[in-house]
Amino acid sequence: MLRRFYFDVGNGHKTIRDGEGVDAEDLEQALADAYEVIGEMADDLGAANLNNPWTLIVRDETGLTVAHVPIGLFSNSHRMPCRG
Repeated sequence: MLRRFYFDVGNGHKTIRDGEGVDAEDLEQALADAYEVIGEMADDLGAANLNNPWTLIVRDETGLTVAHVPIGLFSNSHRMPCRG
């Protein structure tokens, strides 16, 4: 059964709310599906302001916060290289 997850971003002063959300089987799938978008956001927002770093706030369909993920973890500078 699919669940809806919403991905807000905030830095302690400002929060940008996701009004659309995504459908996924679970939180792990939702984060995997959103990985590339989060990576682009991380590069744009990055750790530019270390005093107020941006965080991905994941909410479920009831509005309950189910995860907080530092955006900087997804930036290109913090990604592990792929081995193939």
